[in-house]
Amino acid sequence: MIDDTSKHLQSDKKDLVRAFIFPLSFVALMWIIFIIGKHIRFDLGLLGIHPLHAKGLIGIICAPLIHLDFDHIFSNTTSLVVIGFGLFYLYKRKAVFIFFFIYLLSGFWGWFFARGGYHIGASGLIYGMFFFLISSALLKRERRTIAFSLIITFLYGAIIWGFFPDFFPGKNISWEIHTTGALAGIIAAFYFKKDGPQRPDPFAEEEDREEDEDDNDENAYWKIPDTKNNT
Repeated sequence: MIDDTSKHLQSDKKDLVRAFIFPLSFVALMWIIFIIGKHIRFDLGLLGIHPLHAKGLIGIICAPLIHLDFDHIFSNTTSLVVIGFGLFYLYKRKAVFIFFFIYLLSGFWGWFFARGGYHIGASGLIYGMFFFLISSALLKRERRTIAFSLIITFLYGAIIWGFFPDFFPGKNISWEIHTTGALAGIIAAFYFKKDGPQRPDPFAEEEDREEDEDDNDENAYWKIPDTKNNT
């Protein structure tokens, strides 16, 4: 029993460590690109999403990796690590597919519907993962997903104001990418509803209890003749 508990704890620790690997790797790539961008003459912002322009299609891939300044990349770093950890801890192997589903879909829609100019930054991806986890919690009502959703709502619930650029006068907020990211996350929650942690089926538990009771009754039945024989 102790060995099983120890193995279970070790497995949980490994899952915790693994859940950080992808988000941290992505963030490290962001910072490498940011530092390189500060030491070259080429403006990396030109690789952002430029809606309805063929040259802006590359931004679907590049835009989440490019940031304007230190404050921009730092704020996105912490959000990506925390929310990304939740995605990869709860969904494990499927998390990579969910991550890129949101990544590509939010960028593609942004290319279609956003305002003119170049859109850069990983905030669309952050909105996508945030709304994916919140929507998954509402759809599946599984306790671990609900618990983590409450945590990120407490920590990052204020991101909802990012849909309203009027609250940020003087800042060129890409509320369109925030919106497409959130929509991509909600759609992903429906699409991957059967993946990841699931709420226990109460009917299945009831059937298991009935089977256990039947087994007990059967054992009791076969013990009666033995008792009589011994008498």
